[in-house]
Amino acid sequence: MLLLRLSARIARLPAEVREARHRRNVERARWKQDAAVVALLEGRYGKARQYADEALAIPHSSGLSALVGARAAIDTREFDAALTYLARPDAAVGSLAVPRLMLTAETALERGQPGAALTQLGELKREAGLHTAALRLELRALTAAGRQAEIPPLVDQLVKRRVYDAVQGDLVRAGAHAEALAALRQDATGLRAYWNRLPDADKQNPRVARAGATSFLMLGGDREAAEIIVRCLDRQWDSDLTPLYAQCRTPEPTRQLETAEQWLLQHTQDATLLYALGRLCERESLWGKAQTYFEASLALDNHWRAHVALGEMLGRLGRGEAANAHLATALKLALAELQRSPR
Repeated sequence: MLLLRLSARIARLPAEVREARHRRNVERARWKQDAAVVALLEGRYGKARQYADEALAIPHSSGLSALVGARAAIDTREFDAALTYLARPDAAVGSLAVPRLMLTAETALERGQPGAALTQLGELKREAGLHTAALRLELRALTAAGRQAEIPPLVDQLVKRRVYDAVQGDLVRAGAHAEALAALRQDATGLRAYWNRLPDADKQNPRVARAGATSFLMLGGDREAAEIIVRCLDRQWDSDLTPLYAQCRTPEPTRQLETAEQWLLQHTQDATLLYALGRLCERESLWGKAQTYFEASLALDNHWRAHVALGEMLGRLGRGEAANAHLATALKLALAELQRSPR
């Protein structure tokens, strides 16, 4: 019996040795992997890659170390090295599909390949459904690809997931709509279709309204541009829209002027609105009224723009000395503004 037990014990020794060696390798690899993660979190990217490589060199190590190495390589903009990590068979296991696709998409985006990044994110969406970090990366990729029209629905998802609060979401959404509208300045059909699809709340955002009105103006849609501005200002006042309103040549200029003068009843100290009123009166040859509005604007804000408008009008009326004085002042103010602006 003793001999039999001894023989069985001897027979099991190779397996036990192999099992013990395997446990030691797993423990060593896990220690190296943990060290790589800590170094990555500390921002020591070179060390993170060193530990990740050491972990990967150990048999039976986890492919997670390859992803840690890829993350460190991306953060140091060594994109070829990142792709090498991501192409390893041990990184391609199903349990690591989501982080691998995320890192692959980010690598493509950082290399200036937003289309490739979006392809990877599409695969990720099929793999894991809606994923908050992926949605944020998709927002960056869509922006880089110039696909602004696809951004607003994505922003809605990010607001729901509390990545943005309501105010931040409105800002990002408005920016995307404004860029999309600006891109349609040579496409009247596309511009009208896009504008008509917008919710009323977005149409009445000043930034969106400005972009939409500007695009309609460039396509000769003065009436539509004016209507956009009026609806926006009736809901939310933004004096910067009023000079754009003054550029609109509607079929009813008297009514257009009356609308702007109604605004003045609520915004008596708005220099920009007074300037716009001066422009509207000038267009209708109401010279005295235009001069009054321009001078009232200058009394509130000594801006070169109003000096130019007044100087040019006085010049056309044959009042050369006064016109030259205003134009000279406008030049001085404009140069001073350029010197103050950051370069």
